[in-house]
Formats: sequence, C-alpha cells, structure tokens
Amino acid sequence: MNKTTLIVALLLFCIAAVVGYKLNNTNQKNVALLAASDPDCELRDGPCLAELPAGGSIEFSIEPHSIPLMKPLSLTINLRDIDATAAEIDFVGIGMNMGYNRPQLKKTGSTRFEGKTTLPVCILQRMPWEARLLLETDSGTVMAPFRFHTEKSPASQ
Repeated sequence: MNKTTLIVALLLFCIAAVVGYKLNNTNQKNVALLAASDPDCELRDGPCLAELPAGGSIEFSIEPHSIPLMKPLSLTINLRDIDATAAEIDFVGIGMNMGYNRPQLKKTGSTRFEGKTTLPVCILQRMPWEARLLLETDSGTVMAPFRFHTEKSPASQ
C-alpha cells in the first residue's frame, strides 16, 4: 500500500467517524423529566409501572410476554396524569450495541399509545435490554427506562 492510498483510507475513516458521531447525536433526546421504574418488575411477567417525581405514572407492556426475537412484538403505553403528544421507545442492548431501534407509537386514546417492533437475534443466549420510553409533553421529553432480557430460542441458534 503506497502513501497516497494510506492517506485516502485514513481520511475516509475519519470522515466516516465524524458522520457516525453526528448521526448518533441527532438521535439523542434532551430529557426534561426522568420517571423511576421498579427495578424488580419483569416485563416478561406483565406490565411494569414507572412513576414521575411530581405525580403521574407510565405503564408499559410488551406482548407476547416471552419477548421472542425476530418476531413481531406489540408495545403498549398507558399514562395516568401525564399529557403526551407523541411516544417512541428506544431499545438499547445493555453492554452490546444492537443497532438503532426506536419505533414510534401511535396515539390510540387520550392516555394510550401502541406500536410494534422486532428485536434482533444476539450472539448471547441471554441478552439484557433497556426500553427507554420517550414521551413528548409540554414540559419537554419524559423518559422512563424499563429493563428486561431476551432468551435465544433453539430455532434461532
């Protein structure tokens, strides 16, 4: 490899790194309020609840409760004493980048949002995740984190 090729390769790498950084930062939300979720609640058993410090709560559920990989999942958010205009969920792999997965949910009632997503297969048998619910309100973005895990089925190995 000659010097010119090496310099061009380094420049392309640097440009790709800057573009990746900028794209990642445009996906970040400025969170105005953080809801506290119950760390012992297991989404695989049913809905979980997060409470806002000033009042109001967010109930989140995923169906089917087994949370299978590479299959459609139904997502439901029910709000109490929170007025949100939009909702999306950022699915983040804990300890492993699983790519960008932030479905937008549709408002189906004054306090309810619904949507669908599919989680990718991971190389790990048991993969920990965090679902970061992002609600747009008049006070800014409200975030509610919910932890759960997926299990790789024998068919997806």
